[in-house]
Amino acid sequence: MPAMLSMRVVSRPGSAGVVARLYCCLVLFVVLASRCTMVVANIMGDDCNWTGSGLSSPDGPERGVTPVYLRCSQGRLRWSYPRGALRVLLRAGGSGAEFRGCLRLHDNFKGARVFLEGPRSLVPLFAHDDGAPAQLVRCFHSRGGQAALYVEAVRTRGGGDFTKEVASFTYDLETLPRGGKAYDPAEECRPCTKEEMAHAFCTSDLVTRGIIRSIENKDLLEMTQVTVKVTKLLRHSTEDGLCGEQGCESNLLDSSKAERVGEVVVQVPQHCGARHGLGEFVFMARRKLGELALQCAPRLEDWASLVRSITQDGTAHCILAS
Repeated sequence: MPAMLSMRVVSRPGSAGVVARLYCCLVLFVVLASRCTMVVANIMGDDCNWTGSGLSSPDGPERGVTPVYLRCSQGRLRWSYPRGALRVLLRAGGSGAEFRGCLRLHDNFKGARVFLEGPRSLVPLFAHDDGAPAQLVRCFHSRGGQAALYVEAVRTRGGGDFTKEVASFTYDLETLPRGGKAYDPAEECRPCTKEEMAHAFCTSDLVTRGIIRSIENKDLLEMTQVTVKVTKLLRHSTEDGLCGEQGCESNLLDSSKAERVGEVVVQVPQHCGARHGLGEFVFMARRKLGELALQCAPRLEDWASLVRSITQDGTAHCILAS
């Protein structure tokens, strides 16, 4: 099993065509010659999350475009009763760095389809008839330090149509190395360096010693699930609030639950070819799109040796343990 693995899922643009009508309105608006009216909806949100409803402006034009600005590396969007469209502008904080973004649709995503705004047209990311499973993680790249998603209601609603539909998703933006280095899928599969392992221990949402219990490939989702029998929980995060009102369906455990349940599931990109390894490993994973994405997985003996070395040097950014 490779020693460093993290999530990668390639987006599959489906058969949904470009919504020329709405995109035309959006472009015309930008040059101040649009007939489209921007909808100023009653919304709740911050730099990371946005919640809104198409019912906020029931008498507004069905072609209205609502701007949404998100400035965090992780967050969520929830749009009830979709009407018109949202233009969601994403930036990874205030640095303006280029990033690779991914999003996962929540269960029962309804009422809208999602596009990535390109230089000349909209690129389909999701539509219910695109042939790809809704749970597939869709990924894209920024241009000029930002990316714009265009979330379009799939049907025009009459004034008395109050059918409950919710279009919601979780997003994750991972900054790319400076200097214009492009995203390389092979980077997700190479073993971690000593420096990367020490950094991952201090920054991961979950670090646990464990034994690989099973490996299951999810072909349609292009990822592998690794079930780990927990032998010793080293550190964990209890952060929540990134996955909607019902919380994350993640595998983050507190100490008592770890001892009681005894296992955790981490995700690995399927192209990395994770294999069942014997012995005890130290699994370091971060929360990504409501799941645990594996970052590093050194063998216990290698990690223990590294801990002793770094502790003697005094270069660790946190207290390391094995």
